[in-house]
Amino acid sequence: MSAPASTVSGRIYKRTRVRGFAPWTPRPHVQDLVDRVRAVLDENRQYLPMTARQVFYRLVGAHGYDKTEQAYARLLETLNRARRARMIPMQSIRDDGGTQVGPGGWEDPAQFWSAVRATAEGYTHSLDDGQPVCVELWVEAAGMVPMVSRVAAEFGVATYSSGGFDSVTVKHSAARRIAYREIPTTVLHLGDHDPSGLSILDSAAEDISAFVADLNGTAPTFVRLAVTEQQITRYRLPSAPQKTTDRRGDHMHHTVQAEAMSPTELTGEVRAALEAVIDLDALTAARRQGEREREQILTRLDDFAQ
Repeated sequence: MSAPASTVSGRIYKRTRVRGFAPWTPRPHVQDLVDRVRAVLDENRQYLPMTARQVFYRLVGAHGYDKTEQAYARLLETLNRARRARMIPMQSIRDDGGTQVGPGGWEDPAQFWSAVRATAEGYTHSLDDGQPVCVELWVEAAGMVPMVSRVAAEFGVATYSSGGFDSVTVKHSAARRIAYREIPTTVLHLGDHDPSGLSILDSAAEDISAFVADLNGTAPTFVRLAVTEQQITRYRLPSAPQKTTDRRGDHMHHTVQAEAMSPTELTGEVRAALEAVIDLDALTAARRQGEREREQILTRLDDFAQ
């Protein structure tokens, strides 16, 4: 495609990639890939959006797609063109990287009161009320956070992206919230089965525990939720040899990324782990209390609006 006559930076490019929405007539073999992607998205529509890596592993596991970096790169390019051609909905694929900070404000008082009512209708009592432990769910890949956080939220459990735990600021912040709690903390970690994924957990656990001790807090308990050797066997997850550049710890004969687990398998493991560690009777009591308090709030809001 020819470059525009002028650009924001003033630079001139001989060729540029397609911009915005654009019609596209893929070749038959590419159209077949698009159709398989749409089948994957349809099969997992209750878990959308999915990351490109999750789509890739579903194609590999259920649709005979090649498990190579070249095939993954081909998928990324196909997703890009298919979404621009409106063949695949933009919102079905999760892309991370953008951050938005708005200025706030309201159009008028009516909009404000509408937001107040919407907030009141969604009121819930804190679901961790009465729990003997505070549970946190850590997820290595930020793109998987929205999917598993839906399950965690049902149990009143907060989800954190642990990919940033190479930052001492992030680790100290985690230690502070853990140390200042009056009840013990259990951390469930979900990450890749490879030297990097395991070292992220080991390093964070040791560093955060040391900070918690210095803050006179109760030492947290860390549990490896996924990916485990047992899950690799149970779900027949596709593996790859350890990268020669990754020399952390002992050599691993095979590695598996967390995205290799299907959304059903992944959320099922999260739910089972939470049901095992959460006091379900206390959770039910908190939910019922929230229902009563929501009715009280809405009644008072109606009285105030009159």
